[in-house]
Amino acid sequence: MNKVFLIMFVSCLLGLVAFSQDSDEMGKPDLFGPEFQKRFTASYGVLEDREPELQELEIVLLEEIGPMVEENPEFAKSMLEGMLGDDSEATATFNFILANLYFNGDAIESAMEEYDLAIGKYPAFRRAWKNLGLLKVRNGDYEGGLKALVRCVELGDTSPDTYGSAAYSHLRVGNLMAAELAYNAAIVLDPNNIEWIEGKAEAMIQGKRFADARPLLLELIKRNPDKAAYRMFLANIHVELGEFIEAAQVFELIHAMGEGNGDTQLQLANIYSLSGMYELSVDTFLAATPKQLESHINQVMIGVKYLLDQEEVEQSRRLFRKIDGIGDTWSSDQRTRYLLLEAGFARVAENRELLKEKLVEALENDPLNGDVLVQLGSLYAEDEN
Repeated sequence: MNKVFLIMFVSCLLGLVAFSQDSDEMGKPDLFGPEFQKRFTASYGVLEDREPELQELEIVLLEEIGPMVEENPEFAKSMLEGMLGDDSEATATFNFILANLYFNGDAIESAMEEYDLAIGKYPAFRRAWKNLGLLKVRNGDYEGGLKALVRCVELGDTSPDTYGSAAYSHLRVGNLMAAELAYNAAIVLDPNNIEWIEGKAEAMIQGKRFADARPLLLELIKRNPDKAAYRMFLANIHVELGEFIEAAQVFELIHAMGEGNGDTQLQLANIYSLSGMYELSVDTFLAATPKQLESHINQVMIGVKYLLDQEEVEQSRRLFRKIDGIGDTWSSDQRTRYLLLEAGFARVAENRELLKEKLVEALENDPLNGDVLVQLGSLYAEDEN
């Protein structure tokens, strides 16, 4: 039971270490960089497919506005704003161009409003749906972005950034199967984009398909060996699969490369305990700074108790001595745990008076603690007999 408990403990904490820092970024499309900016407003013209049809006068106006977009965007924007007054019947193409100009000027909300107006005038306006969807994803509106991007795909868009952005939105709202399928489509179309492989791996990890995710993490490390997050995810996968020696090897590599921290230090120590390498486990615990130990005091005390339960008394004492005296800011629950550990050492030493003293002290600190009540009740029953 203790071993099962520690496996759960290591897996749970390691997941927090890996995912809380990096999982939101896995598979996230670059919607802020210069390449996105360039692609987003690459064309102010008209495409034949899924675009509003222009009248002769509108074509003339578009030919006049086109050069202004590059040479004097502010003038072009003012001109379009004048054309597109309230209830204007001007073609949706002009709303689309104005939206692009707003985007280039960082007026994102105004841009989305114009894309909406363009779609209202011409519901099959594919580029407007796409740009609207990308901006919603960029703003963190994943439900809205997904709706727009799916509509874009329905209208015939097969570009990898559309599939990849839709995949990321599916991932963020919890549609794991749809996310994986959309990432697959993006990878087929753009196999060199590492973000799509990241996203597929993240979808598998969230779906607890750790064995399937492992080769993807190895591929990511091969492609970008400088990214520490990949090694953290790989270590997490090894733990989830019960491959503790492999997990320890990855953690040792993380520390050797200067990427470790207090979290990884203590996880490595727990893995060594679980693998029966008790002295190495305590050595690893003791290599942490007092501040790191204090910030992870609950985990350290679990480690002390596990060693004590394995009858590794001397190793347990070594670790226990390290946390002695750093409890000035402990919670009541942490204080109770500490007293129970002291009681555990007294029991091993067969010092019944000290055992009773520590249990009574723990009961005074937490009168409703079930573990304390059971141990103290058993002790009094033994005394009566």
